[in-house]
Amino acid sequence: MSDASKPAKRPMSPRRKRYWTALGLAGAFGGVLGAWMQMTQTDGATIGLALLSNSALPANFAIGSSIVWVVGMAISLILYHRSVDDHEERAYLWAGTAAWYTLTLAAPTWWVLHRASLAPAPDVMLLFLGALAVNAIVWLWLKYR
Repeated sequence: MSDASKPAKRPMSPRRKRYWTALGLAGAFGGVLGAWMQMTQTDGATIGLALLSNSALPANFAIGSSIVWVVGMAISLILYHRSVDDHEERAYLWAGTAAWYTLTLAAPTWWVLHRASLAPAPDVMLLFLGALAVNAIVWLWLKYR
């Protein structure tokens, strides 16, 4: 006996499949890089996540991960931009603009304060993560409001 009250699931459109493939690839590349980084961490004093550490990295990891990052992100971004609609593209562009504004305001301010010995040296990863957080918040707000 079948349940007639449940509507049949529609198959995913090719565009939606490309969209989720692009996001899945980006996540997979990030996961592989994070796991690889954790496994190559040789500093015995470092306990916890290697991503939050500033200890030295092996040269082979730095070269390999840089290549994987650039190639993986390029492939993911091409697939992503081929699959998005106008609404998604608008959210993406405004989120990127907000992230850029965050970086252009925070980086020079932090640098000038450091030059006057009022702040520690600028941390590029912290600036990147701040801009990434702003990007995510704006994108989520524009996409799902």
